[in-house]
Amino acid sequence: MKNPFSIRGRVAAGNAVLAAALWLMALPALAVARIWQPANAGEFLLALAAGAAAAAVFGAAGWWMAGRALAPLRELTARWRQMSPTNAGERLPADGLPGELGELAAAMNAVRQQVADSFASLDRLTADVSHELRTPLTAMRAVSEVALRERNPAVLHDAMGSMLEEIGRMNQLLDRLLVLTRPGDDAMPMRLEAGPVRKTLLEVSDALGLLAEDKQQQLLVECPDHLLAVFDPALLRLALMNLVQNAIRYSPPGKTIRMQAAAGEDAVLVDVVDEGPGIAAEHQQKIFERFYRVDKARSRAEGGVGLGLAIVKWSVERMGGAVELNSEAGRGSVFRVRLRTVRA
Repeated sequence: MKNPFSIRGRVAAGNAVLAAALWLMALPALAVARIWQPANAGEFLLALAAGAAAAAVFGAAGWWMAGRALAPLRELTARWRQMSPTNAGERLPADGLPGELGELAAAMNAVRQQVADSFASLDRLTADVSHELRTPLTAMRAVSEVALRERNPAVLHDAMGSMLEEIGRMNQLLDRLLVLTRPGDDAMPMRLEAGPVRKTLLEVSDALGLLAEDKQQQLLVECPDHLLAVFDPALLRLALMNLVQNAIRYSPPGKTIRMQAAAGEDAVLVDVVDEGPGIAAEHQQKIFERFYRVDKARSRAEGGVGLGLAIVKWSVERMGGAVELNSEAGRGSVFRVRLRTVRA
């Protein structure tokens, strides 16, 4: 419920009440000390009138002082209301304001920057999603036009196969977007528990073993049987599936991909090690952003949409862990997942 009394009014009323109370307290004290003794009711009423006048004066002074003190705040509010929502670079002037108001202006500027960043991210996400959906749709239209023009059953069969592949890519894109846009705990319940890490690594190896064999690659698991960590099995599997899929996709045929796990000083470390082309230093800070790809042409040709590593980061951080990258161009990559240890 909105309070109808302004801060300025409260200060004025407080000053007036305080002045009246002090005057009423002073009259008995003066009478007891024989400094002031009213001879009749008229003098007593005159003293009360003087107290009322003093309360009015103090109230007016409080009103004026509060107005002066609140003037910068009113100006700040007016500037905030006049700021254009489309001008992301516009900020409130924080210099020259009193300490508390300067802090308020800085906080409001920080909120505005966060909103601007959110809108910029939304614009990028919308553009990227539109682009990624347009690519398979354009391919589907092209192959369907060729099939209709040729009127050849063999061409029609190939066109249907190509269209099914593109539909699969669209489904993959939408599924990954749904994962990343889940708002939080209510959308995807999490079950953190202490468990053996090796079991999840073997599940990922079994699921992607045939994919590695198709490229003549070897997928190895190196993890002690007794190694325990605190994690959600579904989220860890999701993160490792994306890491290993990337390793298989970008590693040359005949190479070895390792999933290694060991106990660190303050965490359980799970590494996915490949012998691929590596990632240059200028890309490593952005590699976990949504739709970011080091080689956009190659990634699109091989079916990547730049969401896998964003899903890895999201999954690991939801479990209270962290993901790190150690890579050098031409020497492969090591993606490290840090999981919480089991406390004794």
